[in-house]
Amino acid sequence: MRNVIEANSCSSQPRTGALNGAAIRASLLYSRVVAILVVCSLLIACDDIRFPRDPEKTLETVLADREMTVAFADNPPWVTFHGEGPPQGIEVDLVRAFADELEVAIDWKRLGAFSALEGLERGNIDLAIGGFDRKDVTPVAGAAPSFVYFEEFFDVGARPATAGSDDLEGRKVYVPQDLPLTKIVENRGGIPVEAWSDAVDYAAGPRWLLETKGLLPTNIELHRAEHVMAVRQGESAWLMRLERFLRRETEDIGARLREIVR
Repeated sequence: MRNVIEANSCSSQPRTGALNGAAIRASLLYSRVVAILVVCSLLIACDDIRFPRDPEKTLETVLADREMTVAFADNPPWVTFHGEGPPQGIEVDLVRAFADELEVAIDWKRLGAFSALEGLERGNIDLAIGGFDRKDVTPVAGAAPSFVYFEEFFDVGARPATAGSDDLEGRKVYVPQDLPLTKIVENRGGIPVEAWSDAVDYAAGPRWLLETKGLLPTNIELHRAEHVMAVRQGESAWLMRLERFLRRETEDIGARLREIVR
């Protein structure tokens, strides 16, 4: 009897090994099937995982309609409006060149700065310009700034005949009325005046303008602006297309600005 039991025990071992091998092969086959299904699912859904992409299809719509809606806010020399006709200015020229590259027309909308940015979230504006500083765009819900295509420095310049000083204490400084530099000059001890005359040796303004007017630079930096354009938040493909253009076309902004006032 014991011999029979031992024989039966021995004969069951290869059968168990065969079952384990079959289970391993089945498991591997299942894993391969799952992997193939996952790959197929990704291929089918590839339109939904493209990057960059526009949830609101801004770039696709602009190209299909062959028109983009651009809101602009007056802010010379970046954007200037003379009461009729299309706007002019540095950023207007850039937008026109961008439209030419896309082969689309421009529908201009004149708005205030905040309304232009706010219109991006509503979806009825594709692009907003107005000499915007990055810090002014970022807090507006629904608006996204482009990369900083030009950094503008606001300094104090001195007449060539003046022994320029880095101390404004008690000194008269001409501050153009359209520049928000009056308080900054006061905080530095200067006396802001609204007229440029022989009695005034210092002027505040953008560095490129001071250089054009023949004023010597001082080491007094009052402010700096990071110039951007703005699009609807989340429209990554549209933003990337705009930024690709700006990176190519804005290297000579300083020269363009100086040319305007000559």
